[in-house]
Amino acid sequence: MSKEFKFAVCDDDEIVCEAICAKISKILTACGISVSCDKYVSPVALYNNVKDGERIYDALFLDIDMPKINGVELAKALRKNENGADIIFVSNREDKVFETFPVRPFGFIRKNNFTHDLKDTLHSYINARVINNSYVALKTANNSVIRRVRVSDIVYIESFRYKQYVYMSDGEQIEIHMTMRDLENKLEEFDIIRVYQGYLVNLKYVQRIDRTGVLLNYKDGIVIGISREKVQELKALYLNYLRKIGAILFDDE
Repeated sequence: MSKEFKFAVCDDDEIVCEAICAKISKILTACGISVSCDKYVSPVALYNNVKDGERIYDALFLDIDMPKINGVELAKALRKNENGADIIFVSNREDKVFETFPVRPFGFIRKNNFTHDLKDTLHSYINARVINNSYVALKTANNSVIRRVRVSDIVYIESFRYKQYVYMSDGEQIEIHMTMRDLENKLEEFDIIRVYQGYLVNLKYVQRIDRTGVLLNYKDGIVIGISREKVQELKALYLNYLRKIGAILFDDE
């Protein structure tokens, strides 16, 4: 995926702040996702950098118990300033969970269950902010009308007799006026990959890959044949995809 996430972590304990950033970076980098992570030990410094648009972040990881202004108060101030960054609290203060609801947090990570909660939260974040929320514009064969489609709804694409067809999860079939190479280049970052000369497949819908082909979870199940030389390569790509979306737990190191 080409998007680089920009995160900020705010905790008055510098060691904890460093550890959170390091773990976030390690998990996402292992998935092939780029991330930059700024560290703040002062909630006031974070607020001042964000309020005027000097720093723009996709998500803010906030401790709750901090001096001068706690994490919940900081989040409320940022929301009042119409900051749209996702807010994720990182704290042992589970008794404060309900107090966080007015700021619509994306998640709550318990420090005493940090690794597990962080993995689950990042898994959800990737799915919500990238995989399930991405659209592409495709040129249809109907007078070259541009059609905007949700990437996660594309099951597979077939090239047949010089025509390209996109098969959607609701059963719709769209004829596309684009080459397979152009489609491949446009969709590869969304885990829609070429499995054979005339087929692109969305890894989201793959149930199994073996020597007989790729089994898709679509209608009654569709098998797309692949060459034996591609089996191991496709299995490796699929395994990496499963790790990325959290279907396989990341290694604890």
